[in-house]
Amino acid sequence: MDTRTAAEWLNPVKAAGIGSYLVASISCGVTAIRVADLRLSRLAAGLGLIQVALLLDIAFDWRWRLYDWLRSQAVAGHWYEVRHWPQVFTLAVLALVLCGAAVAARRRLRPFPGAVWAVEGTLLSAGCWMTEVISLHVTDSILYYRVGLMMVISFLWAAACLMTSLGILKAGIGDKAA
Repeated sequence: MDTRTAAEWLNPVKAAGIGSYLVASISCGVTAIRVADLRLSRLAAGLGLIQVALLLDIAFDWRWRLYDWLRSQAVAGHWYEVRHWPQVFTLAVLALVLCGAAVAARRRLRPFPGAVWAVEGTLLSAGCWMTEVISLHVTDSILYYRVGLMMVISFLWAAACLMTSLGILKAGIGDKAA
């Protein structure tokens, strides 16, 4: 059982992530409810659910629990020591998949100004999450580099959520209110 005080649990990095994903979730929810176009409403609702999942992940450290489980499986299988190149390969594939998804979003969402930014912001969030779970040492040293009370990852979360929020709100403004 994890016994941490509230101050230990809600540190500035976690607070920044929770706040960022809360704003993005609300922006997506408002757009999902207010727009008349069913396709845009569904997109906003789907993106909102992803933002809520990422908020809960930060609040309850789910990615770290997943990482710990994966690490324990690697240690038990005696391949933890040779994890570097599989991690590099996985990150490369992840980058290609996320770039492909961004290109596909640009093609499919042309009628909705801003929706592309919202999808790309969510893809950036998903990429950060997966990068944290993969946990290559060199990426960890960049993402968890301290900048005052924050870490670089905090700024990436905020940027991704800002893209999602502004993008989905802009897409919703372009659509006639229901």
